[in-house]
Amino acid sequence: MPTEIKNTLLPLILLLIIAACSVQKPLSKVSTPEIKPEDSTEYELVVFDPEFETWYLLKKSPAMDHSIDYYKNWNTQYVQAWNSSSGMSGLLGSPINYDFKEKYPFEIEHKLYYYFQYVENELNIPILQSRPRITGNRR
Repeated sequence: MPTEIKNTLLPLILLLIIAACSVQKPLSKVSTPEIKPEDSTEYELVVFDPEFETWYLLKKSPAMDHSIDYYKNWNTQYVQAWNSSSGMSGLLGSPINYDFKEKYPFEIEHKLYYYFQYVENELNIPILQSRPRITGNRR
């Protein structure tokens, strides 16, 4: 290869490598939570919004918890509304993989419920017309 071509291509290749390394994919404000089985009996709820985790830790209080049936009831309504609205799942990610018949642990039901509260109350994106509100420390 002639020296002129090497001298031209080398800086161009280095410039492309540097540009490729410095380009970062912007994070969306909110992304769909994902419920994944870790094994046959454990589940994990993954939310890719770092602001949600901080908000969740500040809002949750074991003294104010509701029953798992309370959370399951609301989560069923929220997931149905979320998944049935192409605008909702298109705006905030994809449909939520939530099996209504599955008996998820309290922690999963609780955190999913709080994700929906976060979307509605903090991001001001309505999902249900008739919905619970978190006021003060009460959920």
